[in-house]
Amino acid sequence: MSAQDGLAVKYLILAVLTLVAGCTTGTHKVTGVIGPAISPDRVVVYYSTPAGSKTIGQVTAQSFGGLTYQDASDDALQEIRRQAGTLGANGVVIHDWDTAPLCGAQVRGEAILVSR
Repeated sequence: MSAQDGLAVKYLILAVLTLVAGCTTGTHKVTGVIGPAISPDRVVVYYSTPAGSKTIGQVTAQSFGGLTYQDASDDALQEIRRQAGTLGANGVVIHDWDTAPLCGAQVRGEAILVSR
């Protein structure tokens, strides 16, 4: 194996590791009154707005990694729950969910406070 071939193999390994490890990011925009942060495990995912809920903000998440679309989707869902919890929301209403080759998963939603 030549030095050039060895370098190519190293770059290929680095590219595969980057793809598998991926990157997950999220953002939030406050549009209401925020509260104390809540654990992402306590943030409930909704696909329609429950009665009596109050909007706290808009949240987004993107995941560019994982071996499958499911991995990327799971990571993005966890991140959007984390973003909602940061605002003190105990729920997040999913408005848009996209997966695409080489783009991973993108999720957009509304952080809400649901009275219980």
